[in-house]
Amino acid sequence: MSGGAGQAGTWWQRQRVLPVLHVALFGAVLIASYLHADWTSNDFERFDDLRLTVLFLVLFLGLSAAHLALYIGPVALSRGCAFTVVLLGAGMLFASFPVGSRDVFAYAFFSKIWAYYHANPFIVAGTQFPADSWQPYLGRALARPVAAYGPLFMWQSWPVGIIAGERLWVAVWLHKAWAGLALLGSLGIAAALLRRSQPAAPAGGAWLLLAWNPALLFEAAGAAHNDIGMVLLLLAALWCWQRERGSAALACLALSFWYKWYSVLFVPAFLLATTRAAGVRAAARQAAFGALVTAALGWLLLKPLAGALPMIARQLLHPEKLSGIFPAELSPPLALLFWAMRAAGGFDSDWGFRLFDVGRFGLSAALLLAIGARQWRAAPSLAALAESCCLIGLVFCSLMVTQLWPWHLLPVITLALVCGREPFTLVAVVLTVLALLSYALTFAIAALTLGGVAGSLWLLRRWRPAT
Repeated sequence: MSGGAGQAGTWWQRQRVLPVLHVALFGAVLIASYLHADWTSNDFERFDDLRLTVLFLVLFLGLSAAHLALYIGPVALSRGCAFTVVLLGAGMLFASFPVGSRDVFAYAFFSKIWAYYHANPFIVAGTQFPADSWQPYLGRALARPVAAYGPLFMWQSWPVGIIAGERLWVAVWLHKAWAGLALLGSLGIAAALLRRSQPAAPAGGAWLLLAWNPALLFEAAGAAHNDIGMVLLLLAALWCWQRERGSAALACLALSFWYKWYSVLFVPAFLLATTRAAGVRAAARQAAFGALVTAALGWLLLKPLAGALPMIARQLLHPEKLSGIFPAELSPPLALLFWAMRAAGGFDSDWGFRLFDVGRFGLSAALLLAIGARQWRAAPSLAALAESCCLIGLVFCSLMVTQLWPWHLLPVITLALVCGREPFTLVAVVLTVLALLSYALTFAIAALTLGGVAGSLWLLRRWRPAT
């Protein structure tokens, strides 16, 4: 084939095949989501049909391959085509059954506890309503009061409960609608960030990898995970900082904190960026303003939820996802450490568990200090701030939490793509593939599989005889 023909073939493939392939795979996920006979157990955690698990693994392998193809070479697509794929993909996943997890049913029941039963979901567990007709969809997901989500998320849930009443599917799809709107808002802010920070970059690029990201679309539009709300607020904070509105950025982080607690980890990166750009006094003023806004928001949000603050504080001091060990849900680095210690008999006594915790939290502290030092040496810019936040999120997901789920990676993937440069773009692509494959495999097995495939391809390419 001549060079011109080869270029034409590549052009046709990228112009026509990739958009159609993405839409077709999202459509297949939509159809597959309704194949399970019993909808009360129609999620990846409770599938009792191996054929369905294999089917979704094949579909997610296809989405992973399409995402990798999008990353490998530049894609010249019209803006209309790019947005059409986003809207079609998000629409199909919005219409799908939420097979990603049972979380959206838990969100719906939080809404019902507060708005219908007039109880406080931070104090009253969902299992205290055993006769409720929604219970079969929940399993044991609400065996104790909620602590992982902040009161801002509860206020988001309250109107859902008012509107839905006893209608489960109205509540579920209203939560999916919230997540879909947050997804579209996040993509809009990400486009504005990239357009201003990289005006000379080719159209599409990092934004296309974000807009067509199968993990982001599946977790937000499909499963309605509220991590997309945190992503939206975090991107809004970056947008404010990029426009030299540091106080507004801290206010967005305060909102994010009351939405989902671990966003507090990003505050030091923002204050460090302000210190480098405007000096210590400016950072101190912003820190004081952020603390004031956080306290005021907390008072406003928690006042109608009497007794919630002590319960939240008690549960956050002993977070299950940061303390208990769940071998099948560990990140690849923690799984490697866990397997090594268990093989050596390290968990035969309590000292082994303590050593495991000291090792991961000690390494986390060292890495966080290194990230701060790296940011301090870099010139103040959106890319430097986004990179620090991405690395902080990666440390949190890799070493701090012992119960890693695919949707926890949404902030890290988004931040890595907002950076707009390598190797962060590659990190986002790899994490996207791992997130998709982890539904049928564990994160550790998915990482081993992906590493084995990448290593084999590298060896084949290196040993290929010269022609």
